[in-house]
Amino acid sequence: MKLLEKSSKKFALNITPLIDVLFILIIFFTVSSTFLEQPGIELKLPEAASSQSYTTQKVIIYIDENENVFLNNTIVPIDTLIARVERILVAQTDKSVVLRADQKVSHGLVIEIMDLLRKKGIYKIVISTEKPLRR
Repeated sequence: MKLLEKSSKKFALNITPLIDVLFILIIFFTVSSTFLEQPGIELKLPEAASSQSYTTQKVIIYIDENENVFLNNTIVPIDTLIARVERILVAQTDKSVVLRADQKVSHGLVIEIMDLLRKKGIYKIVISTEKPLRR
């Protein structure tokens, strides 16, 4: 009696398409993560050793050394600032504001703006700083 011999078939897994997809993903994340938002307003931020990058905010309040207040690169008077911030935050789930004040700005103005934001229920306020240069 003759038994059927099973022919051994070699199974080869082609991983070339998988490698291509991984390289494309690596390139995508590398390119998309290198874009940094550079404001058009020149500020000298205070330094803090625990400073962290925060670039994904949509509401940024700038205060330059002459105490001019800007909302996302547009100069606004303080009395209309909060109403404009509220209009922008209506569509956002994360009700946070980044406050970038020049180090020469009086502490009172920064506190005044923070107080106005808190009165309107905006409690997540991020104060921008810069890491000090190593000396």
